[in-house]
Amino acid sequence: MIAALRQTAGYVQSLAVTLTLSQVLTSGFDVVNTNKTQSPLDQPVFTLDNSMPIQLAVYLQSVTNAKAYQIQFSAGTGAWQEAGIYPNTKGIVLTNLTTGTIYNVRIRAVGGSTQYSDWSATMSKMSN
Repeated sequence: MIAALRQTAGYVQSLAVTLTLSQVLTSGFDVVNTNKTQSPLDQPVFTLDNSMPIQLAVYLQSVTNAKAYQIQFSAGTGAWQEAGIYPNTKGIVLTNLTTGTIYNVRIRAVGGSTQYSDWSATMSKMSN
């Protein structure tokens, strides 16, 4: 339950850059600005683990001043798809993948003065 609430909060936070204060407050979350940095966020660094069938585990290093992490993936040369916004670096797993398919994953940090970091380098791994 807490993980789901944190993911929802991360999603609302990512939308907040395009919403007015009153629109954000209708989400039920409080608005707090704890960001003291004036510099852009670093690109995330991560690895992928395909040791579990039809899953890719994401091992993500934390980014200073990041409030959340946006993850996208694609199958082969397909279009990027949203995998979600995660409030921390732990327990991120892409599920329901197709065995034998190569998946590409990219991540960007959310927060900081520029709202988003640049996308990370793309990592590719075959789903078992």
